[in-house]
Amino acid sequence: MSSKRLICEQDVLDMGADEVLYLDAFTIITPSALDAAFRRGIPVQREGEQRARKSNSTKKPCLWHRILETDGTYVVQVVNGRAQVNRLTESGPVAFGTDSAEEHNR
Repeated sequence: MSSKRLICEQDVLDMGADEVLYLDAFTIITPSALDAAFRRGIPVQREGEQRARKSNSTKKPCLWHRILETDGTYVVQVVNGRAQVNRLTESGPVAFGTDSAEEHNR
């Protein structure tokens, strides 16, 4: 995503499903944009936050390993066999990732 100073809900809705929303210290994101990112499972990465270690494989990093590698407080919601993980930040909940048993075993 570009280095806009204000991210609104439509900006998040226009993002690809596999993108990550990177925010620097000068970027403002609206609550509706954070909600949209959560609903769409788009991770929000704030400047200065610890990032999960990069993997050399093409396989998608395991959500549970990413959680263990990134300190924080998380909320996990499971609906119909699909887990939605939200990381709690000072600015509110931020979508961290999703997983299901089918995807996890790939």
